[in-house]
Amino acid sequence: MRFRLQLLFLSLMTFSFANAQVKLSGKVINDKNEPVQGASVKLVGVAGGTTTDVEGRYTFNLATGKKYTIEFSAIGYLAKTVSEVEVTTDNVNELNITLEVQSKEIEGVVVRSQATTARRESTASLIAFQKNTNTVASVISAESIRRSPDRNTGEVLKRTPGASIQDGRFLVVRGLADRYNQAMLNGILLTSTEPDRKTFSFELIPAQMIDNIVINKAFVPEYPGEWAGGLIQVNTKDIPTKGFFNIQIGTGVNSQTVGKKFLKDQGGKLDFLGIDDGTRGFPKGYTTKYAFNQLTPAEKTAIGQGMRNAWVADEVNSPINTSFQANGGFNKKIFGKTVGGNFGIIYNKTNRFQALLNRRNIIDADNNLSIESDFDDDRYLQEVSAGALGSISVQLNPSNKISVKTLVNVNTSNYVTERNGTDVSRPDFMLTGSEFRFKQNTFFTTQVTGEHSLLTDLKLKWYGSFNILDGYIPDQRRLLYGRASESDPYSAIIANTLSQQSGSRIFQSLSDYIYTGG
Repeated sequence: MRFRLQLLFLSLMTFSFANAQVKLSGKVINDKNEPVQGASVKLVGVAGGTTTDVEGRYTFNLATGKKYTIEFSAIGYLAKTVSEVEVTTDNVNELNITLEVQSKEIEGVVVRSQATTARRESTASLIAFQKNTNTVASVISAESIRRSPDRNTGEVLKRTPGASIQDGRFLVVRGLADRYNQAMLNGILLTSTEPDRKTFSFELIPAQMIDNIVINKAFVPEYPGEWAGGLIQVNTKDIPTKGFFNIQIGTGVNSQTVGKKFLKDQGGKLDFLGIDDGTRGFPKGYTTKYAFNQLTPAEKTAIGQGMRNAWVADEVNSPINTSFQANGGFNKKIFGKTVGGNFGIIYNKTNRFQALLNRRNIIDADNNLSIESDFDDDRYLQEVSAGALGSISVQLNPSNKISVKTLVNVNTSNYVTERNGTDVSRPDFMLTGSEFRFKQNTFFTTQVTGEHSLLTDLKLKWYGSFNILDGYIPDQRRLLYGRASESDPYSAIIANTLSQQSGSRIFQSLSDYIYTGG
């Protein structure tokens, strides 16, 4: 009796797993790459079905372990039948469809159905999207991204023909540098992530959050024309098909740093996050250069004495490179409305050593070329990138949807440079010195968008965004020492001029605030 109960229990468990309900979702578009709203999605031979929403998306539940035939139809379009549709519990089940417009020059009403398999239709949908786009473009779908091992948008883009990545994040299209490109996130122009160059860091967006990427290589009237290389449109997922959560932890070894001498600035407790905690901030009492010039010599000296005495780097064992990425999403019904969101956290820290040669040549009166200054600069560089991304979308009904998306990133380079060499233009021509620089860039953007279907052929899309770009270089320090012979002691080179050969401390900050609406 006990054996029979166990056998019955195992049979019920096997039956329940074989018939688990899994979501199938996708998007229905036409041959102009426009979403088809109100398209009918029906299971052939099975009761029930659904219709597409304002974005042309559909979702319904299917049992695993079975193969289905699904029919897609809409007024004014040729119906399409897709066979061998099967869902699994360990994959994101997505089926995108392209419907062809029905010819107006017909005699009578003829209903035709095109039959194809699910695997062929998924591939054909991506090809049709790229073929039907009104410009020269490369298209990367979510399905292609899922099949690749890429962690972020930068790694995805480097697989695109005609595109390459510099420093793991800056895009070069058709050989043109990053400043000739323009980035858009969900149809909204993005500002530069770097305060001193026109570019966008594509490593900020996790690959699992991307719905598709379109790289335009030719101009069209409906998009901005502030680019020459490429217009990169990154579209993130609004409402995921089902909840998910991923964690990736990585490490790496740089043979030029691990186990060798590595110099590090005496910073604060938050340096590992790329954030200065105030350790490098202005001394107490300093306001502006004009106010400083009005002070007495004694007051100026007091402010100078308030600056931290940090002219020697700490020699540490170089840590290994580390990376961490976590992202997840959810899809819930709240008060009868479909609510979905995506969230992600990214952290990367790398250590590098650069052996730089800094040399200046001169030509004398007899046109002879000689070396005036010759320096060996050893740079110990630590780079930190930390960021977070989040989005929430509410599907009020099949015709109305509102979304909020936010992205924040801190990108910091912290280096120490040791200089040794000669400058024959100086009496104390034998020189040695150091430079300390901490550069913190903060990028923040938030977007609010809405899509509303007012009539069959009339849709309203609106958006608003706010961007902040901060560049912060606190207490950049340079100091050189010189001597005339090997037997002489080194003396600090300090002058009352803003020269790179004179000791200096530089504080720099830049803030951009950009508002966009449409």
